[in-house]
Amino acid sequence: MEILSFAFGVLLIIVLLSVIAVILGAMKVNKQGKQIKYLEQSITDLERNIHFDIAAIEREFSRAINDQIANSVTQCSSYTDKRIDKLIDTYFKVETTKEQTKKLIKG
Repeated sequence: MEILSFAFGVLLIIVLLSVIAVILGAMKVNKQGKQIKYLEQSITDLERNIHFDIAAIEREFSRAINDQIANSVTQCSSYTDKRIDKLIDTYFKVETTKEQTKKLIKG
């Protein structure tokens, strides 16, 4: 009878240790699951922020390029207008000089 009681006692201790190990394992798995969900949420938020920042940078870059193009077109048009005005002024000066020369020659 003593051997049977001893065997049941050892078996009870083994069962209790097994139950404790299963409970601790389940708690660790649950904790790891929560950490994984938190990390997934963090990655999703970070990805969303990165896409938002990239879109903002793209809009700003596009606006800067459009402003630069518009500025260049304005400067080019202004330069061309100046050159045309100078050409017209030079043409009229030449024509005026020709007319004055003709008047001098005719006397």
